[in-house]
Parts: sequence; C-alpha cells; structure tokens
Amino acid sequence: MSQFIGIDIGTTRTKVGCYDAEAGRLVALRHAPTVVQDDPWGGRRDAGRVALAVAELLARLTADPAVRTDRLAGVCVGSVGEEVVLLADDGSVTAPVPAWFAGHGREAKAASNGRGTPWADTDETFSIFKLLWLARHMPDELAAARTFTSLADFVARDLLGDPAAPVFLNVSHSSRTGLLDVRAGALWQDALPEIGLTTLALPDLVDSGTVVGRTSGAGVLPAGVPVVAGGHDHMCGAFGSGVRRAGDVYVSAGTSEAQVLLLDRLPDEVEPGIDTGLFVSGGLRFLHRATPSGRYYQAWRDLLYPGVDDAVMWAELAQVMAEVEPASIDADRRSARLAAMPMDVTRGHAMASLLKGLAVEAETTTTRLGRLGETEIADVTVAGVATGWDTWRRLRQEATERRLRFVVEPEATVLGVAALAQLGVTGEADVPAHLITVDS
Repeated sequence: MSQFIGIDIGTTRTKVGCYDAEAGRLVALRHAPTVVQDDPWGGRRDAGRVALAVAELLARLTADPAVRTDRLAGVCVGSVGEEVVLLADDGSVTAPVPAWFAGHGREAKAASNGRGTPWADTDETFSIFKLLWLARHMPDELAAARTFTSLADFVARDLLGDPAAPVFLNVSHSSRTGLLDVRAGALWQDALPEIGLTTLALPDLVDSGTVVGRTSGAGVLPAGVPVVAGGHDHMCGAFGSGVRRAGDVYVSAGTSEAQVLLLDRLPDEVEPGIDTGLFVSGGLRFLHRATPSGRYYQAWRDLLYPGVDDAVMWAELAQVMAEVEPASIDADRRSARLAAMPMDVTRGHAMASLLKGLAVEAETTTTRLGRLGETEIADVTVAGVATGWDTWRRLRQEATERRLRFVVEPEATVLGVAALAQLGVTGEADVPAHLITVDS
C-alpha cells in the first residue's frame, strides 16, 4: 500500500508527515520552526532557507523506519497563502518574502490609496500589496525577477530538482493574491501592468491536487515521486477533515480563526470583510471570513494566566463557565466588552466570558456566511489546538443549534496536504482526520 508525504509550512512551524493509506494515519512526523527574520514592518522570510529546512525535515522523516521510500507515491506542499516569492529567469530568488501577517501590505495599500478599483476592498495581507511594497522598497530586486509564486509552490518546485521546471501557482493560493478573477477561475492578465509592475509575468495557474512533475532524484527524495500542487493551509485542513461538498463549513481555530463555506457558485454580491476563492478540489468556490480570535485569546491568556499550564487553566474555567454570560465581541473594531461579573470575580470568570463571546461571534459568522451563500448550514467542522479540550468544545456547542464536529487529530493540515497528494496521484482521497461531537 502507498504512502504519501504532506508538508505544511505554517506561520510558526513547518511540519512534514508521512500518511500510510493502509494504516489510515500518520506513521511519522517531523517539525521545526518556520524561521522569520525581524524587519521594521514585522517580519520576512528567506525562501531558500525555508526550502532547505523542508529538505532537512524530509531527510529526518525518510530516515524513520516507518517510512518506506520504495512505497512513496506522492508529495504535496501547503502553506500560508499570501507569502509571495520573486524568481529570476534561472529560478533563483531575488528578494525576501514579506511575512503574511506583517505590515508591508498595510503600508503599500495606504501608499497606493487602494489604487485600481478591483483592489479597493482587497485584504491588505494579499500578495498584490506585498508586490507593491517590494516595488517601492526593493525596485532592483523586483526588476531582477521574471515572475513569482507562493511559498508552498516554490518549495514544491524545489523538490522536483529541475531548474528548468515551469514556475506555477496553485489556484488555492492564487485566491490570496488579489490577482484572481474568482468567478472565471483565471488570473487577470492586465493586473500587473495596471499597477505599474510591467516587468513581472504571471506564473502558470494550475489546479490544486494535480501532479506538476516527478522528483529527479537530485534532492532528498528518490527519483520518480510525483509532486502534487498544494494549497492554502486552512483549505488543506478542511479537505483532510472531509469538508469537500457545497454547503460544508470549516472552522480553523488558530491565530486567525478562519471560517470557510464551500459553494458551487458565488453569490452575485459579497459583503466587505468576506473573501472569496477557489477550493483545493471539486471545482468549488468558497466564502471566507477571518476573525483574530486566537490572537484575542492569547492576549488574555498572557494577561490572566502567565506561566500557567493549560490543564490548570481549563480546570478553572470548567468550574465557572456556567456563572458568566458571553462577552460582546466586535471583530471589525477589534474590541470586547465582558459581561457582568460576580462580586467574587476571578480570572476564570473573565476568561470564560471572553471565550463564550468568541463562540457567539463564530456562530454569528456562520449565520452570515449561510445567508450570503443562500445555503442552509447544518453541520460545522471545527479544527485547532483548542478542540482537544472538552470545556472548549462544550462552550462552542452551547452557542449554536448546529451540530459541531470537532477534529481531534492535532495534525489535520498535514493530513489534508497528504490526502491532496493522494487525490492527485490516484484520483481519490481518504478522509484521514478523526472527528467527534460533544455527545460522542
């Protein structure tokens, strides 16, 4: 039976895992920090260093006795979506990669005044504003580039070990560039010249979950392993959790809580604050809303529970959860107002109110997406580190009448990327992530 490698280049950690189709699980996993260098705007990456780190992790992974290199049937790479890599004619990297969460795009968008109607409402983290920042601050490096790609696709192309391989961009990551006509499923050919980037060509657009080549054997993987185009980490996590049909909703409860509704077609109008894009399989579109819930949670945790073990905190919260009402969360204004507290208030009461408020905000987002997509949403699949805690699962379920299915597999994204490799090679994909409900 075949094995498939999934590579997840996350915001803070890079993970590589080997999924064994016969065992139905990851049989080996390796991880390391995703290195980011400080800069005045909040951080940048060295794409070559990221590729080298992936190669080192793969060397450690394939040395594991559970990994059979003679049975490797495919490899796929997923990553955060907006980080853009500039490439010269010879495939070399010409500039650093602005981190998706940093302020490069914010500055560039403000400087351009949202120049060009199509980008007036585009999220400041999208690749188009990173390209504008590079044009402003590193014009020589941008002028040396012929084209660009996403961080995941750069690493995937590096795994091929073929300098002459075409530069490609998967459709999932293209959805985070600001250069995609989502309804047509194609990149805007005139977009770059329209914003003054006349020397930069668009990459080849390829479907996620398709084979883009085979390893040459020059790298750490043996020759002949199919390399499959990946996608955005949230979308890969959704795919690995069985979210693959129109009407399915996926919530990735991380630093930025991403909520995704899959659709056969997009509504005629989309409200501000809602992104659209192409899913990693099935020709589906999606509506996407991000709320910085994880960031709120971490800020309050650092304030109320510094140095306290997670188990201790959740034990405290379980005792007081029923004693407080949800906080009022305004995600657009990034503000929260705690509910009335008892006279003998504890840190647990404050944290419980915040978490209940975030649960209500999540339900409000689901309702909003369903209304926009004209879709009745029954089930919602939820993934993230927090799903491992029973108290968190229960407070989330109590905030909605929908059935929540929680992904208890901690490496859902790695599994999803591996399953996408399986889809690309075999035409079918397992649902490897294990799901539970509150009742179960």
